[in-house]
Amino acid sequence: MDIWAAIINPVSSPQMLKSEETFFGSQLMFICDQISLRILDINENVVRRFGLSREEIIGKRLDDFGTRITSHHPKISNAQTVSNQVWEFEIADKEHQLVQFSSHLINYKGRPSKLVVAHDIAQTLFNVNSEYQLSSPVEFIDFPMGEIEWNSEHKVLRWSPKAEELFGWTQDEAIKHPDMLNKFVHPEDIELVKEEFKETVKHRIKSKSILNRNITKSGDTIYCEWYNSYLFDDAGRLVSTYSLVLDITQRIEAMNRSHRSMQSYRDLFDSISDAIYLVNDEGIILGANMGTKYTFGYSVQELVGEHYKKLSAPGKFLPDRLMEIKKADQNSSVKLDGWGRKSNGEVFPTELLVNTGTYFDEEVLIIIERDISERKLAEEELKKRQHLLSDLFNTSPLGIALLNSHNEVIEVNKGFERLFGYEEMEIAGLELDRVIVPDTEIDYARRLTETPYVEEVATRRKTKSGELIDVIIYAVPIIIDEKMMYKYGIYVDITDRKKAEEKVRDSLKEKEVLLAEIHHRVKNNLAVITGLLELQSYTANDENARKILRDSQMRIHSIALVHEKLYDNENFSEIKVQDYIKELSKTIEQTMGTGSITVEMTFDLDDIILPITQAIPCGLLLNEVLTNSFKHAFKGREKGNVVISFSQQDGHHLFRIKDDGVGIDKDLPPKKGSSLGMKLIKTLTKQLNAEMEVSNEEGAVFEFRF
Repeated sequence: MDIWAAIINPVSSPQMLKSEETFFGSQLMFICDQISLRILDINENVVRRFGLSREEIIGKRLDDFGTRITSHHPKISNAQTVSNQVWEFEIADKEHQLVQFSSHLINYKGRPSKLVVAHDIAQTLFNVNSEYQLSSPVEFIDFPMGEIEWNSEHKVLRWSPKAEELFGWTQDEAIKHPDMLNKFVHPEDIELVKEEFKETVKHRIKSKSILNRNITKSGDTIYCEWYNSYLFDDAGRLVSTYSLVLDITQRIEAMNRSHRSMQSYRDLFDSISDAIYLVNDEGIILGANMGTKYTFGYSVQELVGEHYKKLSAPGKFLPDRLMEIKKADQNSSVKLDGWGRKSNGEVFPTELLVNTGTYFDEEVLIIIERDISERKLAEEELKKRQHLLSDLFNTSPLGIALLNSHNEVIEVNKGFERLFGYEEMEIAGLELDRVIVPDTEIDYARRLTETPYVEEVATRRKTKSGELIDVIIYAVPIIIDEKMMYKYGIYVDITDRKKAEEKVRDSLKEKEVLLAEIHHRVKNNLAVITGLLELQSYTANDENARKILRDSQMRIHSIALVHEKLYDNENFSEIKVQDYIKELSKTIEQTMGTGSITVEMTFDLDDIILPITQAIPCGLLLNEVLTNSFKHAFKGREKGNVVISFSQQDGHHLFRIKDDGVGIDKDLPPKKGSSLGMKLIKTLTKQLNAEMEVSNEEGAVFEFRF
């Protein structure tokens, strides 16, 4: 007898049958083809309960003898709802029996089959005493795993309700779909799944698990873990696959969130430029950040598992101090100065911040170590500068006092002590203004002290002996956070300079008096000469001689007028052009004018100051040109006009004299003439280093540019 036939049709003794029924004898048991579910064999209980012969049953399908019902069936409306599907079988004498199936893959006579047990659930539904119930179906209430059976070509044979719940497709849809595997496995994972299946079949592996992504009917992506059992025939060919599938999407998402969180922590950990490493009780480095690469030149992989003495400079820093810290205090941070050693052997100063903590439940030291080479260099440079400033403060010949915000002395240098006679200890903490400022200047001194700007003032201050000395004071405030915290008072003794200035002023005053006297005497002497020439003209019988004497008299007068202006001016070397030209022109008009002709003079004069070396030639030029206009320009007329201008143009002076008279004879230009007046004009033009231009513009025009 076949083993499966023996199981479903056990041989029992009459005594056993009388005393009790066996499990296998009391159940409706079928052996069915795995794919078609056609009945291949049955036990005797099926024949007895169905009231049919074996021939009438074998070859038919299970669903030919029953109907699947729902929990709303009248017989179970008041009963507890069960999760598995319930079938109703019509048995002998037209009775009905409610059953649930459990099945197991078997190899029946070399053929892939299922051992199906139909469990009588009437006792369960109607609360029959369980001691009379020989079997019950395996209950999978809230069972989290879906069940799927496949044939050797990956076509779905069975699709459990949980699989329907997981993926959204009904069993009918899954069974009828021509390629369900490609339909609901994620496109990016399908090759992985097929490759795993190929390897399993090749090596005849009976069970294997795999994790991949699946696509639900609604289009959602879920992560599933598959537990696959494979059934092979006697020839080693794959017959079918039984799969249990579990939705692990929430677990994967939680793992991804955890991974992202850990990655964020790791990114933050590695973004810190300082070296951070974890050390256990044996001094072994358990973990480190990327800062160790920047600080020491070692990668994380090169440090993990090494003793932390690898990072310490031998002879300059005692690493055992770290272990002592851990033993002494496990609750507070400790800051240390140390010396590190880079991968290239370079030794450099460091600062360590040591804390205690745990790393995977192991107590560790958390060490943050920073390269402070630049800070040390900056500190050394600062010390040098402070030393230099201290030397400058103490050795400066100037008197320097450092005051606080209340104008109280903090310290003074040796120059201050020499200048005012006070030693630092005598005036330290005192208000400086009350010590060295004369009573008459105390209010002004306080305003100077309170100003937030750098100020310079020349004044007098009082020494310890009571002597008043002349000083220049530089008040230099020190502003911190927009508030004046300190002030330097720098004092320069200018007593000797003041005395020298007084001497220079006295000497200059004497020279000014002497120069004024010289100008005055020159003016008087020229006036005497002018008077002599005038007396001589009275005695001359020749009219031509009288004209020559009068011209000479006017020339001398123009020179004398310059000395007169200089004598009246505070500056003995420069005169104002406006005043000089106007006064000289009026003098010439008074001398040369006649009652028959009225000459109106117009002035356009800029505010220009000329030195004596240019003023005298300009006056003589004006005398020659203006005298010539009065003599020749307005003959036969009762009225004439003269315009005199003196301006600044493009960095040059332009001196212009124009009349509206008869003009210059073009056939005999004045500058080619041989008269004394024209020779004198040329000579004066050269003396001024000027350019002269003579033209006719409704009268004669003389221009001098210098």
